[in-house]
Amino acid sequence: MAPNNLYAILEDRSVIEDIRELSRVDNCKSACVIAQQWLVIAAAIAASVFIDRWYLYLAAIVVIAAKQHALAVIVHDATHYRVFKSRFVNEYVGNLFCAFPIFISIQGYRGEHQLHHLWTNTREDPYLYMFDKDKAWQWPKTSGQALWQILTDATGVNILRNLKLIRRWAPIGQWLMHNRNPQLNRRVTTDALYYLAFWAIILSILTLFGALKMFLLLWMLPAFTFYVLFSRLRWISEHPYGSLTEIGFKIRHVESPSLERFFIAPLNVNYHIAHHLFPAVPLYNLPYAHRRLLQYSAYREEADRYHSYLGATDSIRAELIVN
Repeated sequence: MAPNNLYAILEDRSVIEDIRELSRVDNCKSACVIAQQWLVIAAAIAASVFIDRWYLYLAAIVVIAAKQHALAVIVHDATHYRVFKSRFVNEYVGNLFCAFPIFISIQGYRGEHQLHHLWTNTREDPYLYMFDKDKAWQWPKTSGQALWQILTDATGVNILRNLKLIRRWAPIGQWLMHNRNPQLNRRVTTDALYYLAFWAIILSILTLFGALKMFLLLWMLPAFTFYVLFSRLRWISEHPYGSLTEIGFKIRHVESPSLERFFIAPLNVNYHIAHHLFPAVPLYNLPYAHRRLLQYSAYREEADRYHSYLGATDSIRAELIVN
C-alpha cells in the first residue's frame, strides 16, 4: 500500500478519536497477558519433567520457544511504553518478566526499533541495514534455500550468527557499544548491572535446586532453536527485507489461522499495518484498530493483506519462496 494512501487515513478526525480510545493502556490486561505466557511455560515444563518422556520434552521445547517469542512481542510493546501506564513499571516489570529472560533489554531494543518506525524500509532503517549484511534475512529464497534456513535455525546450527543479532539488544552488548558515550554510559551501565544481578540470582537458584541441566534443555535450547525460527518467519513476513537499493515502503498484514498465531504471530503481532499506523495502540487493541481501518476502501483494496503465513492459498509463502 502506498504511503500517501496509508497516511491519508490519519487525516480523518474520527479515526484519531477512535485511536485515542484504543491507545489507553490497561494495567490489568497487560499483567494477565504476561501471566498467561508464564503459566503455559510452567505447564510445559511440569508436564515434560513429571511424565519424563522424550516426545514430551520435544513438545515442551517447541511450546516454550513459542512463549519466548510471545515474551519478545510484549517487549516490543514495552518499547512503545504500552505495557503499563507507569513508565517505571513498564521498564522494570517488562525487563524482569519479559526482556531479561530472553537475554535482551527493553532499553537496548528501543533505540533501533524507534528508528525502524521512523525510517521504515529506507536506508536509515537499522533493521534493513542489519539484514542486508546477512543472507539469512534476504528473501525470497528458493525452496531448497528456505528449507535449509528453517532446518539450520531449528537445530541451532546458526547459533553464532544469531548471537550477533541478540548482542545488539542485550544489556552487555549495549554497554560494550556505548560505555564511552557520556550521554548513554549511565543508562547502559545500570541496565547491564540489573541484567547481571538478575541472571546471577536465577542461576544461583537453579544451582541450589540442581536444575541447571533442565534449564539448558528447556530454556536455552528453545531460545536458540525454535524461537529463532518462529521469530525469523514473522520478521521476514512483516516487511520485504532485501537489497537496500530495491526495497520500497511496504508493510504486510496477515490474518493467520490459530496455529500460526500461536507459533509465528503471537499476541496480535500479525496486525502489522495497524501497528505501524498506530504504534500507541497496545497489542490487545490492535484487532479493533484493524477493523477501523477496514472501513476505508483504500485499505481494503490496496493494503498488503494475506490469509496466512504458510498456507496453500493467499499466503505470504508465495512471496518468500520461489522455485
